[in-house]
Amino acid sequence: MEVFKIAEYRSNYSQQLSPRLKWFSESQLEEIHSSTIDVLERAGVRVDHDEALKLLKDAGCIVKDRVAKIPGWLIEEAIRIAPSKINIYSREGKPAMSLEANNTYYGTGSDLPFHLDFETGVRRGAVKQDVVNAAKLIEKLPNYDFSMSYGIPRDAETKKGDLHQFAAQVLHCAKPIIFTSFNEDNLKTIIDMAAAAAGSHEKLRERPFLILYDEPISPLIHTREGMAKMFTCIEYGVPVIYTPGVVAGGTCPVTKAGTIVQMNAESLSGLLIAQLKKKGSQVIIGGGATPMEMNTTATLYGSPDAAMNYCAMTELSQYYRIPNFTEAGCSNAPVPDAQAGMEASIGLLLNQLCGANLVHDVGYLDGGKTGSLPFLVMCDDFISAARYIGAGTAVNKDTIGTDTIEAVGPSGHYLGEEHTMKHFRSEIWSPTVFNRTMYETWEKLGSKDIFELAREKAAALLKEEVNSPDKAVVEIINSLL
Repeated sequence: MEVFKIAEYRSNYSQQLSPRLKWFSESQLEEIHSSTIDVLERAGVRVDHDEALKLLKDAGCIVKDRVAKIPGWLIEEAIRIAPSKINIYSREGKPAMSLEANNTYYGTGSDLPFHLDFETGVRRGAVKQDVVNAAKLIEKLPNYDFSMSYGIPRDAETKKGDLHQFAAQVLHCAKPIIFTSFNEDNLKTIIDMAAAAAGSHEKLRERPFLILYDEPISPLIHTREGMAKMFTCIEYGVPVIYTPGVVAGGTCPVTKAGTIVQMNAESLSGLLIAQLKKKGSQVIIGGGATPMEMNTTATLYGSPDAAMNYCAMTELSQYYRIPNFTEAGCSNAPVPDAQAGMEASIGLLLNQLCGANLVHDVGYLDGGKTGSLPFLVMCDDFISAARYIGAGTAVNKDTIGTDTIEAVGPSGHYLGEEHTMKHFRSEIWSPTVFNRTMYETWEKLGSKDIFELAREKAAALLKEEVNSPDKAVVEIINSLL
């Protein structure tokens, strides 16, 4: 209430409740959009799905040799009718994520081939238990909002690996799930699993708790399988992330502006196809915008270049008022070291400040090849810090505390003041696994670094009770594997 009192007696008083990160001017956004239209009208996109190609042709695109050249007005009409807000629920049907405006949510990534073994720390092939353990942690760690599989289970039947990934998540985590699928048939089975967890296909359509991750192939190709999976999700009312995963300098221009324009062309042409299939289809745009290390050909997951691209893509999606998908909290470091902490934290903070919607790949190491459960715990604190900074500084009569400053006066202290007791928990950020003791105390407590503390916390969380669906639901899901 004090905030409004200030505004009452100060003319033209304004407030900034949280920090704002502005990447582009309005003119730059218009130029990026105009250039995207030029790409789609002049270069076009290749479409390897017959129905999708026919939809484009019937809508007015020029089609030759499976390449559709798309007029700008069609893209702008698709942007106009696409949902600007997508609601995602928990497995129990409770509101979980509202994808709109500047709402930011964090989760892991999928399909890691390796894990740092929880007991030995040795890098080995990922197994299904790794996916189960990651899902358990995501359920317990408060700053994660959604789950992705965080591993490719090598001990599962190869053709059904995606089914085992989804089952491991849905049986051990009630938070929303972003999933991948090998093919259209497996996708339908996954949707059946989700319907069993939700109670029915109708309840799943009404309150979806899963989102398909689907993508084109850069540069400028919409594949038959990618379109088929998108159309299946549209049929069942399952939201779709349809975003490119580019490597700047390899599959798209090396320049940041060129990267953004090509990715935008791929995303928006996919959005158009979805809206031609069914108006109002729930599609999330954005993508993986990593550069290539030209000396090694490594994909630079945690680089500042990538973080800059994600801020740019986020601002572009906000310009269109369409929910977006980005990545952060990931690193090219092979283990959770200082480099991993730096790269993960910078990306998370920038995504928070620019208001990205779905931020995935949190906890990735080794350029998106290796997972680590303790690193997931560390990143939970990194997310907490980013959110804390993103909330900004409250400036009002109560937080300024003029009366308290007067009461303490020169040479006093604030330890016993009511103002301190009232505000210190909200004004001083508190991590869960950081070291904040004096050196001597740290030694007495075992000289444990952040990785060891995170490992201990992960071990404790994994021993806690699992939030599983009813036994009948578990049996149905397992029968579909």
